[in-house]
Amino acid sequence: MAREKDYGNPSLEAKLKDRYYYSDDTNRDFTKEVEKIGRTIAHMCYQCGTCTGSCPSAPRSSYRIRLFMRRAVLGLEEEALTDPDLWLCTTCYSCTDRCPRDIAPTDVIMAMRNLAARRDIVPRNFLKTVQAIYTTGHGVPNNDVNRAARVKLGMDAEPPTTCGFPEYIEGIKAIIDHYGLKDRADKILSEGE
Repeated sequence: MAREKDYGNPSLEAKLKDRYYYSDDTNRDFTKEVEKIGRTIAHMCYQCGTCTGSCPSAPRSSYRIRLFMRRAVLGLEEEALTDPDLWLCTTCYSCTDRCPRDIAPTDVIMAMRNLAARRDIVPRNFLKTVQAIYTTGHGVPNNDVNRAARVKLGMDAEPPTTCGFPEYIEGIKAIIDHYGLKDRADKILSEGE
C-alpha cells in the first residue's frame, strides 16, 4: 500500500493546497485587472519563453516580455508598472502571433501601460509625443529634410495625412481633449522641469 512521504513539515500540506504564490509585496487583484483590461488569459502563461524569443526588441534592449508576463501572473504590480522597460514594446504582436497558449502578451503590456498611466507613470518622451500629436497630428512631424526626400522620390512634399489635410487636426485635438491626455501630459512635464 502506498504511503505519503513525510517531509517533517506540518505546514507543507497547507502550502501545497494554495496553488497561488502571493507575498506581502504582491497584489492579488493585479492579474485580474490586467486580464480585464487586456482581454487575455495572462494567468495561463507557463513561461515557455516564446514571447521573448519572438520579440524583435529583446536582442537590442533589456526588454523581456516573459518577465512582464511572470509579473502579471504573480501579482507583482509595483515591479511591472515602475519598470521603464514596460515602454520598450513596439506592439508588433510577434509574441501574440507565436504564443502556444493563445495568450496576447502584447495586450498584457498595453494593459500594464494603461494601469501605469493611471498613476502618471509615463516616460517623458511619450508625453512629448502626445503634445506633438496634439499640435501637428503626428508623433514625428514632417520636416524640410523629409519633404525634400519625398520630392526627390517623386512624391508630394506633404504626405496624405494631417500634413496635407490640416483641417483634421481639430478632430484629433477633440479626441485628445476628451480623454484629458494633453492636460495630463502638460502637467506631468511641467512638474519635472
